[in-house]
Amino acid sequence: MKDEDNQHSINLLDVVRGYSVLTHLNKPYYFKHFSVVDLLEFDYLQAIDIAESVRAGIKREKDLIDLNIKRGCWSVSKEEKIKALSWMLKKSMSALNNIKDLAQRRVFHEQIKNQEKDLTKLKEEKTKICSYSAEHLSEIKRIKRMTDGSIFLDKDFTQKPPTEHLASLMAILFSRYQKLNNRDTILNASYIGGFFEVFAAQGGNSVQLIGKTFCEMTSLQKNLIVLTNALLNKIKNTQIPDEIAGDPVRIMDYEEREEGEGKTSHGVEDLKTKMKARGGKLKAEDFLS
Repeated sequence: MKDEDNQHSINLLDVVRGYSVLTHLNKPYYFKHFSVVDLLEFDYLQAIDIAESVRAGIKREKDLIDLNIKRGCWSVSKEEKIKALSWMLKKSMSALNNIKDLAQRRVFHEQIKNQEKDLTKLKEEKTKICSYSAEHLSEIKRIKRMTDGSIFLDKDFTQKPPTEHLASLMAILFSRYQKLNNRDTILNASYIGGFFEVFAAQGGNSVQLIGKTFCEMTSLQKNLIVLTNALLNKIKNTQIPDEIAGDPVRIMDYEEREEGEGKTSHGVEDLKTKMKARGGKLKAEDFLS
């Protein structure tokens, strides 16, 4: 548990100072986090790239999908299944946090893993179809821009790394960014790392805490402020059960039930009945209904 707490503190440190130290071939590299303005600029340039590709005759993703549907290489039902699985996974992960019985959690988690596999397989199939779309090509350019301006050999962000290391560093950079750009990571970093209590004591004065204007702060610092404020409002305005107090992720996911409304998770007997009706199997939606 102490190791987990330490990691939450490290995550908070990275977000607050605006950079992460990456290790490659036993050497440190410095990942300068993207600012809010940086991401807006990347979006702007990507839109230009897409427009230029279309003018050059490269098809958009939607056009490639429609073309492959006509050829029988793709289908509307697969498109709908991707949407349905994405929705179900989001709901399932929220429901999982409210299931306390370990046996139920194991069954439910197995269902989630199977859904993830199905969704990954469908997305990989779709990616192959769209690999030469205007959007896909623009995304490659976007990633290169993000990498080129964000990895350095020093804390002052003045020395660029050797070109031959950029491909490996790109993978490490986006792995770290994906971790820090996760809602649960930020919530834990704030609440367990120590930012939340100071934020609450300051009455939510985020500008004073971060010491940066909107145009100066990183996107991760913006996320930290927004999510910490949301968590503070949730705690102020919701009767939080004792069993989840101290867990910021479960607090954010918790929804108060109206009087007379059913419980979130099913009892064991309910599940046994459903399992019997399904020939010994359960679906994730059985836990959501």
